[in-house]
Amino acid sequence: MRPPAPLNRLSPQTACLAVLLAGGLLLQAAPPLATASRDDVTLTLRDKVIKDLSSAGLILAFHVAVANPAPSPRQLVRYRYRVRIDQKEYINTTVTLSEPLAIPAGGETLIALPVKITYDLLRQAIGPVEGQALCDVVGEMVFLADKAKEQKAPFAFSGEFPIFQDPEVDLLPLDVLDLTPVGGADVVFHPRFRNPNGYDLVVQSLEYKLYFSGHEVLAGEIPGDKSLPQKGEKTFDLPFLVDFFEAGDDVRAGFAKDEFPCRFTGEIKIGSAWGLLVIRFDITRPLKLAKKSGF
Repeated sequence: MRPPAPLNRLSPQTACLAVLLAGGLLLQAAPPLATASRDDVTLTLRDKVIKDLSSAGLILAFHVAVANPAPSPRQLVRYRYRVRIDQKEYINTTVTLSEPLAIPAGGETLIALPVKITYDLLRQAIGPVEGQALCDVVGEMVFLADKAKEQKAPFAFSGEFPIFQDPEVDLLPLDVLDLTPVGGADVVFHPRFRNPNGYDLVVQSLEYKLYFSGHEVLAGEIPGDKSLPQKGEKTFDLPFLVDFFEAGDDVRAGFAKDEFPCRFTGEIKIGSAWGLLVIRFDITRPLKLAKKSGF
């Protein structure tokens, strides 16, 4: 159903709740808490947008239609809200706007209420949480009417949001299939990616750069199916030739040992219900060599 015109769109900074929900979840407005008079301001949840989802937290912007049926304008001056996550108190506070927000008479104004949460603060407030959590937000907005009379409009939203964790990256021993001390080495590099989340990660692309002993030896994009199952892992096989003339003496000397310094860096792009997630990784550690007997 198309909302009544006109709709005045305001920036997310116009009104801001300091809490957080997240995820492509079903969010519902609760039934009105009391019977409203003809001139009372009412609030209706129109939409929500998830953004900035990462392993640190996320933002959910509620798009709320503020309807003012009265023949005179109203001004939003403050709001209070209480947030409970998994039935435990997270935030209970009141916010006073530095400048009142005008709500024109006889129409609707669409405002954005960004709700933000960080996982670290969430765990400090309610304890361990994994997979997903249930969030309930209840409060009221306070408007000034004629002759500075206050009107209160209640709201209540709820929804589930995911707890997202970055994929974990590990490096298995380097298979050395053939080695010529002067010319180079025929090797297979095995990066392993693990998904600690309770849902699949649909990986759209996985780009990387590989360094041996401080020198770049390989770069590109891992081909084929790269998606990671929930609580599962996937190991990739990247065969290539190391040319000692191009890589240098440090790389050549490294192959004479049991291990050498390795850096594996790159970017994972993951498609999700909350938009495209871009995860960067940068792993530096000694890389063990698995050599065939005879060299």
